[in-house]
Amino acid sequence: MFERLKVRSLKRLRFAGFAIGGLMLIWVFAAAGNAQAVASATKKSASAPVLKNYPELKVGTAVGDVREKLGKAKIDDDDGLYYEISDNEIMQIRVDADKKLRAVSITYSSGHKSMPKFADVFGSSDGEAAATKPDGSIYRLVRYPDAGYWLAFSRTAGEDPSVTVTMQKL
Repeated sequence: MFERLKVRSLKRLRFAGFAIGGLMLIWVFAAAGNAQAVASATKKSASAPVLKNYPELKVGTAVGDVREKLGKAKIDDDDGLYYEISDNEIMQIRVDADKKLRAVSITYSSGHKSMPKFADVFGSSDGEAAATKPDGSIYRLVRYPDAGYWLAFSRTAGEDPSVTVTMQKL
């Protein structure tokens, strides 16, 4: 009697082991597919970036020069500056410990007449289709090690999308 229970228990354990192993394989392949998707969305490029300053600001610009070019910020603290350029455009600037521009991120809400397009940021629309998701949203980040920063373009889904362009020091 106990032998039958042991055999039955071993069969159940073996089945459970195979089931768990199968699930682990599915998880590994799913993770690998996700890693490939992230790798394609986050390209590494040694070529020179098209966008070198945005808007007229470069990574490494002294915060005093930023204030001089853009005027008084709506929010100004040790970590950065926040500007409301218009009803449809906001800019956030992050500064490093040396009080130099580390990142600039500009968000254009729907209706902005000069909302940048993918090609405005990356120089052509090559790769735009690959970066576009079925819902119409886009995300692409490209690193430019020789220039010392990365650029990202993000467009939300929907009929009234917003676009965010970010430039950040590597």
